[in-house]
Amino acid sequence: MWERHVLDACFHVLGVVREQQPTTLADVANYYEQEASDMVWEMSQLLRGWKALTLMYGFEERIFGTAEMRGTETPCQLSDDMYEFLWGNQVFLQSKMFCDYLSYAKTEKGQLPQTDLPQRADEEFASKMRQGNLRADGVL
Repeated sequence: MWERHVLDACFHVLGVVREQQPTTLADVANYYEQEASDMVWEMSQLLRGWKALTLMYGFEERIFGTAEMRGTETPCQLSDDMYEFLWGNQVFLQSKMFCDYLSYAKTEKGQLPQTDLPQRADEEFASKMRQGNLRADGVL
């Protein structure tokens, strides 16, 4: 479920900012792989630190595979009606990359005209996840 949520949120927002219109989900998976991969990994880290969720091993391949197989006829679009459910998720709005793309889509591409985007804090989200070696004895 969260993998599909990440796919729907990230790939649509990456697709609508492109000059080539309409961009499909498959186009994002095939031609904008690096940007999509960076955003998907950032979302994975935020889900782990914010909601204590971990996407299962191989999630990136499954997300890209779904977009390539089923997204050839699905144009990327942002809908005011769906904003609250897909892009309004507080986890995603903690991502600087995601917020930058979403803001660009609204201001430069005219997407989400009836939606007010929340103000994003300048500082990065501080994850509660501990980094590094988690051995009980503290030895690194």
